[in-house]
Amino acid sequence: MAEGTKLATMKTFIALYRGINVGGHHPVKMEALRTLHAGLGHADVQTYVQSGNVVFRAQGSAAGIARDLAAAFATEFGFAAKLLVRTAADWEKLVAGNPYGKAASQDPTKVHAAFCDAAPNEKQLRELLTKTGGPEQFTVAKGILYLHAPDGFGRSKFAAGMERASGIDMTVRNWRTVEALQALARALA
Repeated sequence: MAEGTKLATMKTFIALYRGINVGGHHPVKMEALRTLHAGLGHADVQTYVQSGNVVFRAQGSAAGIARDLAAAFATEFGFAAKLLVRTAADWEKLVAGNPYGKAASQDPTKVHAAFCDAAPNEKQLRELLTKTGGPEQFTVAKGILYLHAPDGFGRSKFAAGMERASGIDMTVRNWRTVEALQALARALA
């Protein structure tokens, strides 16, 4: 396939790595992460901040790309990293579906998106929210938990326990990061 034809059939994706460069554990340079993606045939690879946010163009499905990335990452860096891959189209839907848009426009660091592999246990999350008694609000949608933490994510007892209560793994990004990744993805379209 000619290079121009290959690029024309690529879609834009966003990969979210979990647990790298956190508190000095599992250090991964973003340059090395970009090189990993490029080695798998991904084009226009860009990273955002040091916490494992990658925007790129590729062929294939999000699930297939995630499998390939997980295997290549473990081989390259010597440890497994959990990651989620979403299409740019899915990202646009999750941004449009934010039920806390007004709060996000006032302070995007107080609204978060928790990306999930499966449906979180909403009943247990509601029980946790009642137990912690904080001002947080959350909404569960397909593959995502939207969280408004008006006192801040780091101070939220609900946020500290939401992954355990949900019963599934999550990776969380604040709304500023969500919008920055959206802008990078749009620039590749």
